Amino acid sequence: MKVKLIYTILLAFTLPFLSCNKYCEECYPEPTRYTSGVFVVNEGPWGGTGTISWFNPATGEVQDSIYEKANGGAVLGQFVQSLTFHNGKGYIVVNGANRIVVVDAQTFEFLDTIGGLALPRYFLGIDYNTAYVSQWGADGVSGSVARINLWTNEVVKEIPTGSGPEKLTLSQDGTQLFVPNAGGYGTDSTLASFYLNQEDTVVRTVLPGQKNPCCFQTGSTIYGLVQRVLCRGDWSDSNAEGWIGKPFDLFEGFSAPKGSDDLAVFHGAYYFTSGTAIYDVALNLPPRKLFDQAAYGLAVHPVTGDFYCSDAKDFNSAGEVVIRKQDGSIVGTFRTGIAPGEIIFVE
Repeated sequence: MKVKLIYTILLAFTLPFLSCNKYCEECYPEPTRYTSGVFVVNEGPWGGTGTISWFNPATGEVQDSIYEKANGGAVLGQFVQSLTFHNGKGYIVVNGANRIVVVDAQTFEFLDTIGGLALPRYFLGIDYNTAYVSQWGADGVSGSVARINLWTNEVVKEIPTGSGPEKLTLSQDGTQLFVPNAGGYGTDSTLASFYLNQEDTVVRTVLPGQKNPCCFQTGSTIYGLVQRVLCRGDWSDSNAEGWIGKPFDLFEGFSAPKGSDDLAVFHGAYYFTSGTAIYDVALNLPPRKLFDQAAYGLAVHPVTGDFYCSDAKDFNSAGEVVIRKQDGSIVGTFRTGIAPGEIIFVE
C-alpha cells in the first residue's frame, strides 16, 4: 500500500510539470531561422515604421516584417535604410531613429541598439572589434564616418568625410576605406578615402564637374582590378546629368541618367539603375540601357546573375521585387513591405 501511495503522490506532482512543459513548447516554439535567402529592406512610409522582408528563391516562400514577428510586435522605427550581416549578427540601420538595431543573423531576435548617430546610412564591419557607419549629420550635410566599438556597441570616433556619405567600400587588401559623398541635403563632388590604421588622415578626391557620387565599386576583369564611381548628378540643376567613370585614372568616364544609383558588379561587368531602367557598363564603353524597369533598388545575384529590382510603386502601399534575366525576361516577382530599397543575398 505504501509503495502504491508513493507512486500516486509522485504522479500527482509530475503531471502538472509535464503539462507545463507542453504548454511552454506550444507558447514558445523554436524561432524561425533565416539561414539563407533574399532579404529586402523596406524603408516604410512617412510617420510609420520600416520593415525587413525575406524571400526563399527555392520555394517561393515570402515572409514580411520578420523583425516584428521575432520580437513580439516590436518595430524598427522610421526609414529603415540598410541591413548588413557581420560575425553572426544583423545590423539594421534605422535612419529616422538615428540608431542601429542589432539582431541575431538567423532568427532576427533583438540583441542590442547602437545609438549616438546622426542620420546613419550604411554599416561596414571590419573585424570582431570595429565597424564603420556613414552618417549625414544632424543638418544633413556635415557628413562623417562613425567608428563603432563592436564589444560595447558605442561610437568611439567620428571622422569628417564630406556631405552625404553613402555606401562604404573596403579595398581589396582590406586596408583602405572609400566613401562616396552624395551630397545629403546639399551637393558634393568628392570621393573620400582613408587607411584604417591612419583614420585621421582623410583624402578627398575631387571629381571635376561631377556631382553627388553615390557608389564606388571594384570589379575583377581580365585586365585586373577596375574601379568605378557612379554619380547621381546635381538635383538643383535641371540640365545636369549623372556620371560613371574611373575615379583615379584621369577621371575618364561617361554621362549617365540623372538619379542613377545602386552600382553592382557581376563577372567584371557593372550595372546600375536610373530609377526607370537598368543599364550596364562594359569596359571603356558608355552606359547601355538593357531594359525598362522601375527600380528604387537594384542588386545582382552573385551566383545566377539575375537582376533583383525593388519597385516601391507609390511609397505608401506594398511594393514588390521583380526578378529578371540578363536579357530582360521576367522570371519571377514577390511582394515586399512599403518602399523596398536595398536587397541582400545570403547563400
